[in-house]
Amino acid sequence: MNNDFFSTRDLYLAAVLVTLKFPLQGTDFSIEGERSLPVGYFNFLNSSALQEAKQKYSQGLISVEPRMFVTNMRSLKAEIANVFRNPNTNPTE
Repeated sequence: MNNDFFSTRDLYLAAVLVTLKFPLQGTDFSIEGERSLPVGYFNFLNSSALQEAKQKYSQGLISVEPRMFVTNMRSLKAEIANVFRNPNTNPTE
């Protein structure tokens, strides 16, 4: 992946970024680990604002509206589950 995109497998970070209105550019999954479990990846356009939000998230210095965060988290989790079940139909691509 090139530097124009930021990809994370951290569901909570992805939900924070979506809540902060960073548009999700797509989702992917890969099979990883000893138990061969699917792991979802969330892709965003990379920007200095996104990197700043990511840094604040890592430092515990970011606040988001809780209900919207939970809604976005559930939506992202369902999207990854859907991509895993139907890998040829990714709605965000």
